[in-house]
Amino acid sequence: MMHSSPRPRILISKCLGFSPCRYDGSMVPFPVAEAMGVYVDFIAVCPEYEIGLGVPRAPIRIILGDQDARRLVQPATGLDITERMADFTSAYLDRLDTIDGAILKSRSPSCGIGNTKIFSSSASKDCLHRKGTGFFAEGLKLHFPSLPTVDEEQLYDPAIRDDFLARVFALASFREAAGSGKMSELLDYHTRNKLLLMAFDKKAMKWMGDLAANHGKRPLDDVLKDYGRSIREVLSREAGIGSNINVLMHAIGYFSDRLTGDEKLLFEGMISKYRRDSTVLAELRQLLLSWIMRSNVEYLAQQTYFSPYPPELSGTLRQV
Repeated sequence: MMHSSPRPRILISKCLGFSPCRYDGSMVPFPVAEAMGVYVDFIAVCPEYEIGLGVPRAPIRIILGDQDARRLVQPATGLDITERMADFTSAYLDRLDTIDGAILKSRSPSCGIGNTKIFSSSASKDCLHRKGTGFFAEGLKLHFPSLPTVDEEQLYDPAIRDDFLARVFALASFREAAGSGKMSELLDYHTRNKLLLMAFDKKAMKWMGDLAANHGKRPLDDVLKDYGRSIREVLSREAGIGSNINVLMHAIGYFSDRLTGDEKLLFEGMISKYRRDSTVLAELRQLLLSWIMRSNVEYLAQQTYFSPYPPELSGTLRQV
């Protein structure tokens, strides 16, 4: 029997379906966030509006100044808002409670993740120098270095979206377990998430299991600190196709003797398809879960790997 899912806390750019606060007074329709909103708690922010630029406003851009130092400027007015944005970013993130993930506006000078245009001057649109990360997004990365972070365009990719949701729900569940103040809740959390963690880092999963078991009788706060640091690091990167296949093969070993020949062939065929198409993972998890429930393998039925976030959310997102 699966546990109920906690509500992840996700930072999101306010223009993504929350407010018409873009430079031209528009809002980006974002049905993905609308679907997710039933299951997560969003914290919406528009750094450009927060530093007083107003709506609508003249566009801003990142340019390279002296010694290639990045500056944030408003070409139409000549205004340099580098320090203002840096001060806001630092103050905002310092007072922000724990979050489990972030969804930021692509290509934005404040929020872009690796795809923001950086210019060699503010004089012309034709002097693109390279692409990089926006000022607020860069501050977020420094403040929360292991935070799962994507932009809205990435979330339209089913495989990236599935991976992001699995990570943020796992972090939210850890936050809930840690907040209980009980070592038994941490051990239960680790037990239910063993296969999920194995998909990201098998060696770390085993080490974290020793932490959660706490054979040395360490203080709970010390264990939670070490476990929390480890799980955030483990979930800061995507799980690879090879490691997911290892988890699936490990799981099916519990009940393979109860499968028909045709079912084994179906599984092998889907594994081969998954090697070519990463979106097949969700279908593979659901297939194995149906066999697990039929075979009544209680240990596997409890594993979040097979249902890392609410299945109703998955169904809603397939329609987006």
